Amino acid sequence: MARITAISSLGWAHYTLYEALPRIAEFGFRRVEIASFFSYCFHFNFGSPTPAQLRKMLDSYGMVPICLNYCPAYYYAWKQEDVERFIHDMRRKIEQLGEVGIPMMTMPFGMRNDREDQDRQLEIAAKAFDTVAKIGEKYKVKMLIEVPHLYDIIYRPEAALKVFSMLESDNVGALVDSSHWGIINYDLDEFLSCLGSRLWHVHLRDSAGPDTGDMKQMLELTPGSGTVDFSKFGSALDHAGYMRDVSIEFEYRDMTFEAIEHEYRKGFAHLADCGWDFPEEVKSKKIF
Repeated sequence: MARITAISSLGWAHYTLYEALPRIAEFGFRRVEIASFFSYCFHFNFGSPTPAQLRKMLDSYGMVPICLNYCPAYYYAWKQEDVERFIHDMRRKIEQLGEVGIPMMTMPFGMRNDREDQDRQLEIAAKAFDTVAKIGEKYKVKMLIEVPHLYDIIYRPEAALKVFSMLESDNVGALVDSSHWGIINYDLDEFLSCLGSRLWHVHLRDSAGPDTGDMKQMLELTPGSGTVDFSKFGSALDHAGYMRDVSIEFEYRDMTFEAIEHEYRKGFAHLADCGWDFPEEVKSKKIF
């Protein structure tokens, strides 16, 4: 079974990173993914912490940063000004990652819409991804596209594969999230096989219900609370020979620390029951 290696700070979305990191340490995780968005979860935007402060915090807990899950704005692929803003925003953040030592970053681009020029939007997105990937290469930062993503124009596996087929840069990999797969229910074995060596990162969380197409899909559930088959998901990763990081990416808002910890314990237990392995230090904590 594929092994869980890391945890995201997104579980403490409405708290600061100063509050999230000690709780991550209490769980026993040492590999950490940092989440930072423009409308909530401001864990590493611009200000506090600065890159130097973040590096110092990570070192104090003996933590290794593996990825920044970053979304500074919503962008529409059919708007040229949004393309330019996307490239500017990504460049600004990539420049900071080298100072911290974060080796990968997501680059979400192209909000889902029902315009008739979907293929053209995918072509524009591929060119924008290539441009950002070249910037990332300069700073030794690998770039990730989360695919499929139900909020973006790449909301189906066939669109994802089309974009990857158009990319020129080798500095772009795929991030696959179990919650999106749970709702779309696409052929995971086939998709992972088609991604091949482009599969660089994985997120674990639960989901339920249909694809409503309106950013109100139930994508933020604790494992065991939704309908994702985590045993099947892990087996597909094994069949694909996946050996990179798998991040716990639970997401909670407006909850007390005690309530969040309860959800984590419940989710960890469910994943363990489904055959997932955890880092030895996490298991030694006996929290589930």
